[in-house]
Amino acid sequence: MKVTFETEDEKEAKRLAKANDMAFMLWDLVHNGWRDFKHTDYDYKKSWKKIHELLDQYKIDVDELAQ
Repeated sequence: MKVTFETEDEKEAKRLAKANDMAFMLWDLVHNGWRDFKHTDYDYKKSWKKIHELLDQYKIDVDELAQ
């Protein structure tokens, strides 16, 4: 599929250009991020729950984005 976007808004252009990077960063955070906190004293579960709540709230399916 070929899509062309036209905008005069610099911020919008940057968001469009970085969308793929953001999708893969979210995928990595959801699937691998918890490992960095797993063996520490930090109780990551509360933060992890909040991340998943926000993903649900914004209807973001990271697996769908990273296909």
